[in-house]
Amino acid sequence: MPTVAFRVVRSRRAFIKAPDVLRELERTLDTQVKPHFIREFDKVVADWKHRVTFRARKRITQDAIKVTVFPTGDNKDIYRYVTGGTRPHVIRAKNAHMLAFMWGVPGSYVPKTRPIGKYGGPGVVVGGSLHRFKQVQHPGTKARNFEKAIREQQASWFTRTMENSWRRAIRNLNK
Repeated sequence: MPTVAFRVVRSRRAFIKAPDVLRELERTLDTQVKPHFIREFDKVVADWKHRVTFRARKRITQDAIKVTVFPTGDNKDIYRYVTGGTRPHVIRAKNAHMLAFMWGVPGSYVPKTRPIGKYGGPGVVVGGSLHRFKQVQHPGTKARNFEKAIREQQASWFTRTMENSWRRAIRNLNK
């Protein structure tokens, strides 16, 4: 299942286990970090016909702070196919006698997404006519790697946000 995990490593030493510090870190994760990352993933699927929903899970261990974002709901498999790519495969008609779709000049389809995390766009066929087949050989799709793109774009924000939360917690211990 495609997920993305963001991780901040404080040092090789263990975290302070003070309840107030953990409470501040968890508050930051719940109120700022998780909603932020869910919004980033929602941007990817904003114009998809079969919307995917996302959830986030936090984990604070002695050596790291982690946030994992993962797709949920009925359409999570569609997201997995798009972000992870597919091998060449046969598509057969299941709920009808024939498959029917517009088929234009080769290369005339413009997908909504592009490899390496680029997303947004119309996803339309330019020209063509209706064709019917009992089955077709799909050539497969290249992986879009949305997780990698979001991880690279948001890594510094996540680190900065968690460092600030850590500093707030430590300051509050001294009061």
